[in-house]
Amino acid sequence: MKEQIRNLLAVNTGLPFHSITDDANLSRDLGLDSLDTVDLVLQLEDMFKVSIPDEDYQHLQTVKQFCEYLQDKVVATA
Repeated sequence: MKEQIRNLLAVNTGLPFHSITDDANLSRDLGLDSLDTVDLVLQLEDMFKVSIPDEDYQHLQTVKQFCEYLQDKVVATA
């Protein structure tokens, strides 16, 4: 799952896959603004077949936080 998220971020940001670390902050390190983040969330919802409420993703700042959140969501819907 982490590799899928990192691949998606690499495509969306134009950054090399290897430069996207677990601790990378979506806005500060990867340069995503609020619209980019909404687009990312929509792509993640489609990819993992989950729903991510607005109030949840607004608190997710790093790649690791998104990975952990999505792992919990996927397990909960299985």
